[in-house]
Amino acid sequence: MQARNLLTAAIRQHQAGQLGQAEQGYRAVLALEPRNADALHLLGVVAHQRGHNDAALDLIGRAIGQNARVAAFHNNHGNVLGQLGRHADAIAAYRQAIRLQPEHAEAYSSLAGLLSQQGDAQEALAAIDRALALRPRDAGKHVNRGNILRTLGAGDAAITAYRRAIELDPALAAAHNNLGLALTAREEVEPALSCYRRAITLKPDYVEAYVHLGNALQDLGQSGEAALAYRQALALQPDRADARLALAMSAIPIMPATEAAAAGTPHAFAGALDELAQWATTHPQAVRDAAGRNQPFYLAYRPVDVTGALCRYGDLVATPQPFLDRGARAGRLRLLIVSAHVRDHPVWRVILQGLMTHLDRSRFDVALFHTGARTDAHTAWAAANVDTFVGGERNVAAWRAKIVEHRPDIILYPEVGMDPVTGALASQRLAAVQAAAWGHPITTGLPTIDLFFSGEALEALDAERHYRERLIRLPRTGVSIEWTADQSEPWRGPERAAGVVRFALCQQPIKFDPADDALLTRIAEGSGACEFWLVMPNRQQWAGKQLVARLRDRFAGAGLDPDRYIKVAPWMTSRAFNGFLEAMDVYLDCPAFSGFTTALQAVQRGLPIVTLEGRFLRQRMAAGLLRDIGMADGITHTPDDYVGRAVTWANEARDAARWSRSRDLLRSAASRAMSDPEPMLRLQDVLVAAAN
Repeated sequence: MQARNLLTAAIRQHQAGQLGQAEQGYRAVLALEPRNADALHLLGVVAHQRGHNDAALDLIGRAIGQNARVAAFHNNHGNVLGQLGRHADAIAAYRQAIRLQPEHAEAYSSLAGLLSQQGDAQEALAAIDRALALRPRDAGKHVNRGNILRTLGAGDAAITAYRRAIELDPALAAAHNNLGLALTAREEVEPALSCYRRAITLKPDYVEAYVHLGNALQDLGQSGEAALAYRQALALQPDRADARLALAMSAIPIMPATEAAAAGTPHAFAGALDELAQWATTHPQAVRDAAGRNQPFYLAYRPVDVTGALCRYGDLVATPQPFLDRGARAGRLRLLIVSAHVRDHPVWRVILQGLMTHLDRSRFDVALFHTGARTDAHTAWAAANVDTFVGGERNVAAWRAKIVEHRPDIILYPEVGMDPVTGALASQRLAAVQAAAWGHPITTGLPTIDLFFSGEALEALDAERHYRERLIRLPRTGVSIEWTADQSEPWRGPERAAGVVRFALCQQPIKFDPADDALLTRIAEGSGACEFWLVMPNRQQWAGKQLVARLRDRFAGAGLDPDRYIKVAPWMTSRAFNGFLEAMDVYLDCPAFSGFTTALQAVQRGLPIVTLEGRFLRQRMAAGLLRDIGMADGITHTPDDYVGRAVTWANEARDAARWSRSRDLLRSAASRAMSDPEPMLRLQDVLVAAAN
């Protein structure tokens, strides 16, 4: 009777949040009855709530040893095992709780969360739906359902789930925060801001919401406001490594408004790295664990040498653990390709598809890990043409476990820098040979990447100095392109006046450096009646508006009527974009960050390109393509030559018959053997040599 009374009192204290008193009460019970299963279990729950999971595991395990028929014991055992990273054991514990109590809603909910984390999203959805059938008005479970739907790429359904949670409990901060994440994934960033701010209003110490608010502000080009949000997160949780890393990246504005801001970006980022490095001296592993969540992607858009800064960043985030060789190899080399872009995407069209087509399966056992959520017919084709395919959205730890389990000899990342998961994985040593390709055309800066595959036609003579990796110059552009642009449909733009020449500026607005704006006014002054057509982006629409405003100011300052020269086209389908290209006369490549995919589309439509070839790979993409197909007339090397070539071609374009013949020649050149397998064959030779 005394033990029962002590246990009842301790449970009341526990329910009131008085963990210290509850612990004393449970220990008093155990002093009288050392094998009391309820006291062992609840003392373990207290230890779990205090973060002492090893002790909790022992106590709850002892409770189960006394009475294995209590579902709650197994459910809480699963919670502790999950915290200790023993996910398979945790899943088994939740399943045992459900077997003992088929209506245990919390076990279903916990099981769903863990299955989703492990990449079993469909099974997770079934589990959370069972939990909601038992507790349909539990707002938290609707949030969990939304989270699972997001991993399945069902963004609209996820938004519905979060909104249902808010309807049931308007004060549930997590529902507002996660609704913001779902809206952000749908590129509705401005509405997402309101969600994050509402979450913070409801829960002023909500660190996660501050970080997401900062990310959204950064994506909208509001770097200063983003930095404030990250600093607020750090004021609440100074050891929050992802906020530290994001704060450093906020020193890189997505689209600097002025020449001074653009020119000052590398210096600002160097200062931010100093601050991050100082913190990392006492938190080195925390920075490594945050790798990939925020990357210096936009530093590549500054047309100066940033190799040193990227190498400093790489040293901070890379995990330097030694690679444990899997021993003697027999048979084919195990090649693992890791990418978030195994779908209709430039990385697939230009780099991956040709590689997948030409891989010699007698030399390589090929695995493909698709870390992205979006899939299409290209994904299905790729999955059917490899030895091993793994897809489904997982966190970094789960992907790392899959890679370790696969034990590859070689890992190839078609790009590093565009995707957070691949960015995190590339910062770890998971194979004896690790390589990157030019999907993001700049050094990774990572000491964990050994090789960087580029092309002879793309690189300058002294290009090695701009890479931390060993630069491999594959033949031609370094790729074998199997992709041909879609057919076109007529562009529905306005009729042009007689004698007006149309210049196309088709790249993302963030690629245009303010220092190059003056080149356009000079071209306008020399070309007579002309128009400069910009295509607005599908996302980051604010950047398109900012570029238009910037150019209008520049033209007005040069005494040129912006309404006459600056024209805007909305985002288009691929067929409509092809028609747009056919309606243009000259394509002006971006000097600061040249385009390859858009240049490929242009030459396939017979649209002549003027490009200013710079020092770095990212400034030489269109030039390399033109050189590769033997149509190098549009390659220039100085700003004056760039302006002069554009003006000359504008005048020639007014002779419609002559210009049509020139376009036919370019279109014919574009059809030449860009699918030549030689670059991919050479890549395979290099990988074999590196692995042996």
